[in-house]
Amino acid sequence: MKLKTIFNNFEEFLFKPQPVYSVALMRIGLGLILLFNWLMLYADLDILFGPDGMVSLQTAQQYGNPFRYSLFDYMPNTSKVTHTLAFINLLAVLAMTFGAWTRTAIFVAFVTLISFHHRNGFVMNSADSVLRNFLFLLMFTPCGDAFAIDRWRLRLKGQAPEVPAEKAPWALRMIQIQFCVIYLATVMFKIKGDRWVDGTAVYIATRLDDFVRFELPLLNNMIFIKYLTWSTLLVEFALGTLVWIKDLRYWILLAGVGLHLGIEYTMSIPVFEWAMIVVMVSMVDSRDIERWMEKLRKYRQQARTAQTPQPQTT
Repeated sequence: MKLKTIFNNFEEFLFKPQPVYSVALMRIGLGLILLFNWLMLYADLDILFGPDGMVSLQTAQQYGNPFRYSLFDYMPNTSKVTHTLAFINLLAVLAMTFGAWTRTAIFVAFVTLISFHHRNGFVMNSADSVLRNFLFLLMFTPCGDAFAIDRWRLRLKGQAPEVPAEKAPWALRMIQIQFCVIYLATVMFKIKGDRWVDGTAVYIATRLDDFVRFELPLLNNMIFIKYLTWSTLLVEFALGTLVWIKDLRYWILLAGVGLHLGIEYTMSIPVFEWAMIVVMVSMVDSRDIERWMEKLRKYRQQARTAQTPQPQTT
């Protein structure tokens, strides 16, 4: 293969215009996840992030990431500021979800989100990292060009085409690559130890009383445990690699959804499973979404036609 061919394929991969539906749906999904996360944390806002809470601002500054950024560092250390930033984040998340001033809303949501994450990093988990990373990348996508108030306003002014314009998917590719890196890194980390290799990891995980929702007798069967352990590795490896093969993609994504729903059903790990399912939307081809939407429109049109009374002839 010639170097020019490789370069052309790479350029096409990053910049050949395609529909924007996948990032638009991902925007809505992430917005709903962030809204749920906000509602879950707000009841304990002062305890988690307030000036008299579990971690003082000075402690957060001393033990936090050296590259941390938080608006709390530049504002008075009061409960009023904590609640004000929380409601600014809420408004930004709502605007992002509905696609109003989309890019600005995502930026504000991101800045306020990392401000809370860096205010008390001791209560953060992998779900927070996922939300933070993909919210940042989503900022660079044209996710407000479809299923959004922004597009509706432009349509009213006659400034937007009937079908959203296709855009270069370079930011979407960054999201997809990050998605795959998460699963590849997970597999590489797991196979370093003995428990995933010998098939007992799921047995140990389902004995953590703080996380398990309820006991399932089937999880006492070691044959089934080994199947779950090794199939988890297989699905995660496929999500990091084979998902790029279009003939396999939707089967792999379906397996990934099943994996995360299974974990959500049996274990209490708030937000993470749903966040990863939402990010899987980025791997769905926007042209397929476009075709599915067209089929849905035709079906609805046929349904309306069938319900319309036909004039009787005499």
